[in-house]
Amino acid sequence: MARMQYSNEQLIEIARAHYEKLALHCQTLEVSGFWEQARQVMKQSGTEVLDVYIQSLLMQLGIYCGNVTKSQLVFIEDVPITNPLGIGEETEIEDGLVRDVDRAYRMPPILIQLCSLYDKEREDDMTGYFIDALLNIMLCLSGLDGGNRDKAGEFIKEYYNKVSHYIDGKSTAEHARYLYLKLNDDAIQCNIEKKAPVREKEGLQKESRQEEEESVILKEDRQAEEDESLQSWEEVDEEEIPQDWVEWVECDEEEEPGQAILEEIDETSSDNGEIEVCEEQEAACADLDGQDKKSTSDGDMPAAVQSAEAEKEIQQERTEEEIEAELAAQAKAQFLIVKKRIQEREFAEERAHEEKIRELMEELNSLVGLENVKQEIQSLINLIKIRKMRRKMQLPEMEMSYHMVFTGSPGTGKTTVARLVAKIYKELGILSEGNLVETDRSGLVAGYVGQTALKVHEIVEQAIGGILFIDEAYSLANPEIQNDFGTEAVDTLVKLMEDHRDNLVIIVAGYTEEMQSFLKSNTGLISRFNKFIDFPDYSREELVSIMNVMAKNAGLQIEEEAKRQVLLMLEHKKQEEWKDFGNARGIRNLFERFIMNQANRLVMLQEPTREELITIRPEDVAV
Repeated sequence: MARMQYSNEQLIEIARAHYEKLALHCQTLEVSGFWEQARQVMKQSGTEVLDVYIQSLLMQLGIYCGNVTKSQLVFIEDVPITNPLGIGEETEIEDGLVRDVDRAYRMPPILIQLCSLYDKEREDDMTGYFIDALLNIMLCLSGLDGGNRDKAGEFIKEYYNKVSHYIDGKSTAEHARYLYLKLNDDAIQCNIEKKAPVREKEGLQKESRQEEEESVILKEDRQAEEDESLQSWEEVDEEEIPQDWVEWVECDEEEEPGQAILEEIDETSSDNGEIEVCEEQEAACADLDGQDKKSTSDGDMPAAVQSAEAEKEIQQERTEEEIEAELAAQAKAQFLIVKKRIQEREFAEERAHEEKIRELMEELNSLVGLENVKQEIQSLINLIKIRKMRRKMQLPEMEMSYHMVFTGSPGTGKTTVARLVAKIYKELGILSEGNLVETDRSGLVAGYVGQTALKVHEIVEQAIGGILFIDEAYSLANPEIQNDFGTEAVDTLVKLMEDHRDNLVIIVAGYTEEMQSFLKSNTGLISRFNKFIDFPDYSREELVSIMNVMAKNAGLQIEEEAKRQVLLMLEHKKQEEWKDFGNARGIRNLFERFIMNQANRLVMLQEPTREELITIRPEDVAV
């Protein structure tokens, strides 16, 4: 499995983030009442059962790969909230622990079953996200210290084949495609195909406002999880997947013994309404209820499974109301821990984004001139931030287009600013990648019928997740030429802008008057491009300042007299010469000429000093 190189600390953080998703899915099951029957049998919250299941699953993976390392033991201890199996760095992998882990691992996957039931009743797709998060946690474990990923891949294949039939509505080929991408993706991420938003959860009766707020948090997290974009899923052709994968992933029609646990609960209910549980299930449930939270002992392992008789004795000493109150308190405490961890993570991420935006704005503000441009970009950032605040508070917000028109002469910094805007948009969550793809008419328009649309599609695909910057865009619309393919390019662009409106921004650039005519050439352009930023020509003094910045970046310095000569040279340029000069591009060409003049001068010296090597003198300033 080819995969990015992550540090152990990064893998633990990634796994914790996916664990938090699982814990919130468990809370969704509890809030919506789907956990109630399971609670009566297992006497535990969904998160407690989740922790046992995850630790058992990860231990089983480590044992399968042949050697459970200390870093893996630390991972298994730290990722869940609780430590029901008492795993620690010094834990010895003894036969008793192996048997207990195997027993817990082979129990019916009650949480996955309930997710499947939830999906069928609520027309949701929680099961796929739940299993995807489990696989991501296993991938994190397999990546510790550059572990045996191929062996781990075999285990994940077997596990997915065991649980994939709980995901409703997918064909064998779709399962194979998903798993192939999961195990061959270069990053540990959500690989679930984006679907329609989750429907409103109807009929949930909240007993208090606090409970209602928790449900809103759960729903928002589910919605946010569904909005994760999948890059690799959209691109991989089914033909690229080896046939043995498709043949291997077969959804078993026959359910395993004890698989439909809810049906078993109903069928084994006695006449007086009490629930009977098979000995193995009851023993496992007793273990789940009996384990302490994070073990602080140095090596003492609690028994993985308590006897059914001991559990019955404990239950006899407590009333049903006391048990329910205790379980509710435990579930509430675990929910608050998960909520706090998520809030801390979100706060840290938001601080990191803010710091990055600050750095990018400093880079923008360091550019010579462009004061109006800087103000426009800052106002745009402020507007996006306020929109996000309004969205969080569920306040109405106006529709906003992020596409822009940059007007001005060549060499006024349009491409440089567009590149910074792409990075800023990424930090603001508008774009997923923040890359910039530059093109012009030649990159979009072909010379034959039917080829232009293909070229436009290709260039747009490269820019998805970032900004497509089209320089001299007005050249795409030329009313004087009949049957010009530029019109086809514009029509295709308008459609693709709509298709990818959530993860693509287009900036068109060119001279002011020509860009006005361009926008009028297609009615779809006017409605989508409503932000105009004008880039004025640089003054002579600003051009000298730009040259000075270029010199510093090149490790050179320009003597003051040389600067004065450059300024004088610019002031004596005729008006018709300025049109072709190109602003910053022209000053760069001059600067490169001055460097060549310096080299010609220094080569005549036998041993030039360091000072001479880094200095541009007046005699070097000549064209």
